[in-house]
Amino acid sequence: MFGNKKEKQKSCNEEINILDIKNNAIYTRDNYVIMALKLNSINIQLFSKRELNQKVKEITSELASDLKELKFLSISRPVDVTDLVEKLRGILSKSDIQKQKNLLKQNIRETIRLTITGEVVERQNFITIFDKNSDMVEKELLKRAMDLVNKFGNCGIKVDILNEQELIQLCNSTLNINFAFREDNEYDEKIPYLQVG
Repeated sequence: MFGNKKEKQKSCNEEINILDIKNNAIYTRDNYVIMALKLNSINIQLFSKRELNQKVKEITSELASDLKELKFLSISRPVDVTDLVEKLRGILSKSDIQKQKNLLKQNIRETIRLTITGEVVERQNFITIFDKNSDMVEKELLKRAMDLVNKFGNCGIKVDILNEQELIQLCNSTLNINFAFREDNEYDEKIPYLQVG
């Protein structure tokens, strides 16, 4: 009978596998150390086909010597429009023209609406590198991270190594339902059942 066995309940921390976040790295319960890098976006729609092929060749050539495993992660988040809205409000406060004031108010409302409804999202791209925990793993991962920053920089792509606060935000984006953002709401959320018979 199922009711006779007592199952050990796991805490959320045990399920997630994160032991600690410090020294700009994530330490896991299964004895790995992870560092993450954020790739600043480039708009590939602005490239011609020839330019895009050249960019792909550049990146491939730069990364060819890095033979260790890495993982790519892409997350959609609502666009932060705080600076834009503040700028528009500043212009609004200085304006004496009623038509301009009405247009600015309408623009501010629409910008906020698009953000709140999730119609405007930005794609954030990350690379994670990792290795088994050892005495020198932090230094080796940092050296590899700096090498990746330089390689992508040679291709015109700015890459930043995430600090502890940014790692916490990244973990929250992927693991915490209160922070996660669902990109597409057009699917049916009901659980499908197979009919046997």
